[in-house]
Amino acid sequence: MTRLLTLALFPVVSMFACDPAGAEVESDSTDTELERDSTDPELERGGSPPTLAIGEAEPAAATPLRAKALGRMRNAAKFFHDNVARHGGYAWHHNATDLSERWGDIQLDEDQIMIQSPGTADVTIAFVEAALADPATPALKTYAKDAAMALRQGQVKSGGWRLYADFKPTPTLKACYLNTTSNCSCGGCKFTVYDDQVTQLALIAMMRTDQLFGFADAAISGSSSYARARVETSQFPTNGGFPQGFAGPVAARPALQASYPPSIGTSCGLANCYANSYTNEYWDDPTLNDNLASAFVEMLYWAKEVYPAQAATYQAMLTAYGDFLRRAQMPQPQPAWAQQYDIQMQPRWARSWETPAIAGQESQDAMWALLRLYQLDPSVPANRAAVGTALAYLETVDYANDTLINRYIELDDTSPANIGFYTVNPGGYPVRFSPAPPTYQNYGWEVPSQLAAIHAEYDRLASDTSVMKRSCQQLRADTAQAVDTTVNNERWITTYSPGGPRSGATPGDYLDTGTFVKNMRTLAEFVVRTTTDCTAWNY
Repeated sequence: MTRLLTLALFPVVSMFACDPAGAEVESDSTDTELERDSTDPELERGGSPPTLAIGEAEPAAATPLRAKALGRMRNAAKFFHDNVARHGGYAWHHNATDLSERWGDIQLDEDQIMIQSPGTADVTIAFVEAALADPATPALKTYAKDAAMALRQGQVKSGGWRLYADFKPTPTLKACYLNTTSNCSCGGCKFTVYDDQVTQLALIAMMRTDQLFGFADAAISGSSSYARARVETSQFPTNGGFPQGFAGPVAARPALQASYPPSIGTSCGLANCYANSYTNEYWDDPTLNDNLASAFVEMLYWAKEVYPAQAATYQAMLTAYGDFLRRAQMPQPQPAWAQQYDIQMQPRWARSWETPAIAGQESQDAMWALLRLYQLDPSVPANRAAVGTALAYLETVDYANDTLINRYIELDDTSPANIGFYTVNPGGYPVRFSPAPPTYQNYGWEVPSQLAAIHAEYDRLASDTSVMKRSCQQLRADTAQAVDTTVNNERWITTYSPGGPRSGATPGDYLDTGTFVKNMRTLAEFVVRTTTDCTAWNY
């Protein structure tokens, strides 16, 4: 299933400096007792602030929006932890009137949680950031630890994580769990999953929780260490790429430049143009599927930041991955990226509807990853240069007033229309785009074009390699929205009709994990940045 990576999960960049003073956005909501008490009384009396740990935000004087943001963040965290969590973990959607109705990409029982985004890994990160922003509320650290321990329950013996965790003594969602499974006879359940950023986000969550607790919690530190050791052996030696997942160390691959498969062209008919017989299963070959490029970069970035004693190892992995991404860029006339590569570094088939092609979504993510690598290490200008080459091509193929790009663009198709693939034939091969509804609908055949934002970041990095941030003006507007849409100052509601959030779900009000995470992280960022770079207004 295709799920887009939430950019807010990672440090992101802004083209704007902190905005000038502007009018305050007020909320009509009534403050709770927590909100009214959110300011340190010592600061109100002019006393000295308490000693702060590394990474903690300096408290600021109470101001209307900041006080409300603190209160909503505390209340929402407490409500979600106390009422929505099961075994410390979360689903994607929780029926607001019957919290036992819980959905991920399937319906979950009370002993099952989602790790895949936007699931328990995302919530853990949100709690960590809230705890760092508000060290005066120790309960936030407890919430982060509980969610991290739920992730630990889902860790598999090969090192990483899978889409779900099941806490039943005899799990129905089978996995070879590191800490609870004695007999791993379930075949593929031993496999660590990188697809959909599952292991990347879970490991980021575990590493950041480890740091939050000063590396003093043996269970969390052990989980992080175990996973990192195995992630190190999952990057193809020499080649630098990663597979969709792993059960053990991967073998070396040659460092080949990407090339077009034989018999390209449209006259032979798509089903016959490209090989569909390979030495390896596609999940064992280098992949960019579902925005994995930026997820790998962020996983390795956080490993380097959190564990400086091993920084050289993780920097070497980042460097090797940047080398891989540049080699994976197709040559002219289509210098973008495919979804999946074979052992010869040629685009290959994955599932029956996932064709050897230029992949619009994955190409955009590869460009974000390369720009992030350049921002982290400007001494490698080739990373930024590769994005410029790709932009010159891809900006000719997005459409609908530059708002959409096809998931698949046929290789060697340089016509102005650059028609993408949409429907699936009975034999499993995509055919050219048609206006009819796709016969396989659970897929992102068209995706939003991010090329304007990518180009802006490409231009910004020519002179400014600081970390991208949302502008102060945008942050304030997003914070006001999060504050004003809370129900009872403690939760956010999403209403679904008639099919609910998933097929078969009860229509009505739901507590969405994705919404919770987005708003919590916005509130935490606002609380921190009102003491740093966003101090222009009386909030």
